[in-house]
Amino acid sequence: MIVEFLSLFCLGLCLGHEDEKKNEKLPKPSLIALPSSMVERSSNVTLKCQSRIQNVTFILEKLQDSGYKREQRSAGHHVEFLLTDLKLKDAGTYFCSYKTMASHECSEKSEHLQLMVTGSVRKPSLSVNVEAEMTPVCSITL
Repeated sequence: MIVEFLSLFCLGLCLGHEDEKKNEKLPKPSLIALPSSMVERSSNVTLKCQSRIQNVTFILEKLQDSGYKREQRSAGHHVEFLLTDLKLKDAGTYFCSYKTMASHECSEKSEHLQLMVTGSVRKPSLSVNVEAEMTPVCSITL
């Protein structure tokens, strides 16, 4: 009788603990750009999304583009999304979130990261037309 009571008691505690876990919010991840969030066109940047929880699937999204979504599974606490040969259209506001393998719940979204892609600026040049005829500006007669 005691064994049955203890079994039911333990089962109730375990189920109650699972319910508590479901109500907990997953911690917000962080998102950083390496080497910087301001990069030149045609270069590469790594967007690193990290969380205190490991073994999750990270999701990278772009605020201005609802069709932009990349997912990557992590073995540790972070993943790196490599963006290569950047174009001006790659500039924008990015954020990430993650979901756990067991519950498939999504975390809160990270703070927004503003990625700026700069164009190449041409060096100024100076040209002189040496073939132009030189005429005096003023003449003095005595």
